[in-house]
Amino acid sequence: MLLEGIKTLDDFDADGKMVLLRLDLNSPVDRKTRKIQDGGKIMAAAGTLVELLSANAAVAILAHQGRPGDYDFISMEEHCRILNDPAGGKVSFVPDVCSKTAIAGIRKLRPGRALLLDNVRKLDYEQMSATASEHAGSELVTALSPHFDFFVNDAFAAIHRSHCSMAGFTKTLPSAIGRLMQKELTGTSRLLDSPVRPVVYVFGGKKFSDFMPVLKNICSDDQVDTVLLSGYLAIPFLASRGITVDAVTQRDIASNADDGFMDSALKLLNGSAKIHLPTDMAFDSDGKREEASVQTWPVELKALDIGNETIRNYVQLLSAAGTVFISGPAGVYERSGFDTGTRSVFAAAAVPGKFSMAGGGHTSAAARALGFSERFSWISTGGGALEALISRKRLPVLEYLREGAAIFSSSFRQETGDRPV
Repeated sequence: MLLEGIKTLDDFDADGKMVLLRLDLNSPVDRKTRKIQDGGKIMAAAGTLVELLSANAAVAILAHQGRPGDYDFISMEEHCRILNDPAGGKVSFVPDVCSKTAIAGIRKLRPGRALLLDNVRKLDYEQMSATASEHAGSELVTALSPHFDFFVNDAFAAIHRSHCSMAGFTKTLPSAIGRLMQKELTGTSRLLDSPVRPVVYVFGGKKFSDFMPVLKNICSDDQVDTVLLSGYLAIPFLASRGITVDAVTQRDIASNADDGFMDSALKLLNGSAKIHLPTDMAFDSDGKREEASVQTWPVELKALDIGNETIRNYVQLLSAAGTVFISGPAGVYERSGFDTGTRSVFAAAAVPGKFSMAGGGHTSAAARALGFSERFSWISTGGGALEALISRKRLPVLEYLREGAAIFSSSFRQETGDRPV
């Protein structure tokens, strides 16, 4: 169980306490206006904050947005305005992270109120990968820790990164996870721990350049029975088997694939009977859907969806599955006529009596757009973090949370007594 040894909000009394809360508020930003395009992630992250405020805690929030040098590396001020909607206007913004202005704002905090500190990635050491003990000596951790009773980490999408704000406070404060991370780890545990067989994983979308290590780990997992490749992701694997694709796609594969990708893809396909590839595709012919076998790929047309024969084969495998995991749409679902594959895969996966999990931003967006959000057992907000978990990698941030729970065990409710029901 991923939650084993990790504390949650149920393990401490927040009433009157000073709580440092790490959230993931990283949102899409318009390149021209540098304004937030979609505040959905911020709204989804608000649950733990609202619960802590309702429990009469005083809360300071750490979060990041973009990376230094990128167009979406902006202040957290607009995030604060969006966060105030679910939080009832109880959040103030401070344009500082851990210097005098931030400390002054923290000292003024009162129970039932919150403070959003500025973009933690303004600190040049925030993104350094180091141990929790090393991060504990940073200015961020040494400046903020004395002002708080608890640290709560609810930034699930960043748990695969041993960054300062994710790891350092586990050595200085009693540390727990928030509700979103609790739900994420519970859902992922259900996928990984004794899942109902057969287990089918479906991968789609566009991103393929760094997908090979994930696929290798999935194929070596004894609990995964079948892997279905779809979307643009499947095309480089088809090409590795000698399928001739259109010239534009050929150039794209050549420019994005790492050295040795094609050889590795062919070796993996030949060595694993788990992997299934499309047998036909749907192509854009003057805006209309035209289907053809992958063996007779129309080199002048671009593939935008899997074909009907592939859909039938994949639906049959998904219908027989006991557990399904989906990452990435099967085609360009945003375009009418090319949403068939994604709709069919979702419909076969997200049915009562079957544990179905969807992961990643593009997958959740597709599920919302096509009306499947409420039909999946769980839709994860994680991208790289989720990939790391399903690859069964050890995540240091989770280990640090377990270690911190043991170090500060006396600060939490004891198992035998006062845990609320």
